[in-house]
Amino acid sequence: MPNRASELVWDKTKPAPGRKLNRDVVVGAAIALADHEGLDAVSVRRIATDLGVRPMSLYTHIATKDDLVRLMVDEVVSEIIIHEELPEDWRAALGRIAHSSHAALAAHPWMLQASTRSGMLGPNALRHAEQLIAAVAPLRLDPADAWAVAGIVNDYTLGHALRIAHPAADTEQRPYPTIDPAVFPHLARALHARTPDRDDATFTTGLDTVLDGIERRFARPGR
Repeated sequence: MPNRASELVWDKTKPAPGRKLNRDVVVGAAIALADHEGLDAVSVRRIATDLGVRPMSLYTHIATKDDLVRLMVDEVVSEIIIHEELPEDWRAALGRIAHSSHAALAAHPWMLQASTRSGMLGPNALRHAEQLIAAVAPLRLDPADAWAVAGIVNDYTLGHALRIAHPAADTEQRPYPTIDPAVFPHLARALHARTPDRDDATFTTGLDTVLDGIERRFARPGR
């Protein structure tokens, strides 16, 4: 028997005749609110206020806030998907996907919080996963290693985006107290050099390093 809850989450609703409110409008308003004020600001009442409608009218399109968050996540994942054909070279393909993911996560920092919630993956998330595994396919790895490679790239991408989205949590960017070189010689020496701000350039440098490691470990001759 099909899971009715999952069908309700992903089925699109059509606007009633003469009305402009539909699920896409609700999800778009929720994403805009989360972009400006964070995921905790998202509520049915607040979105209804922003759209100028009664809260009950939103329940025609969204059953619960959890469903809304899942729809928001899947909508943003659509920004990650590469819509043209992936490069045949695995490094180039993974690089395209990683840069697309990084841009979406930097633009929607609440995604890092929302993605930790459990729930069924949406259609765009499945397409994204398919692209990741397709990008790794030229390496001819067994499934476990293919997932490992995809996970390594995802983990680096998420981590770098997290540092950009939440700089207050980045210990490298916090002011240090006066350091005694006799006690912390390496730290004292390192602090003379300014830590570069994380941006697209530092992401690319790190990604190239990650891909170098993957190539060394997984792209061995004869595989």
